[in-house]
Amino acid sequence: MSESEPLELGSYAVVVYGSLFAATLGGQVLGMVLDAVVLGRRLVLVPLVCSVVLEGIVGARVAASRKGRPLTRVEAGSLSGTYSAGLAAVTLPLVVWTAASRSPQSPFGGMNPTVAALLGLAALGVATLLRWGIMVLASGGRARS
Repeated sequence: MSESEPLELGSYAVVVYGSLFAATLGGQVLGMVLDAVVLGRRLVLVPLVCSVVLEGIVGARVAASRKGRPLTRVEAGSLSGTYSAGLAAVTLPLVVWTAASRSPQSPFGGMNPTVAALLGLAALGVATLLRWGIMVLASGGRARS
């Protein structure tokens, strides 16, 4: 590999995944502020939705700029799925460990680690599909595959 070739993971340069992760963090912070200041609540769903929306927009734009053209539906799906797999590799073990380590008397109660993993996978699946749809829309809704 020469110095000018970007490091790639799958079909995309690592910088694309880095920008997706920055969008994840930015979306979560935006969602927490929106949730606490505007809504006056503490819901997990608001930061999650803000994160997925920002990931979809940023992912589509950065990947398109690297490819020199808008993403196709297949490319957007591949990018969203690969990013979710990376998030799952880091996040799901933490979810299971957290669920297993909580006592039933804690403020949020204990949760069966298997149930926590299944809920985490379901949430990740929904986030992957939503992110993919947002990427397609942010790419101009191209119908080509």
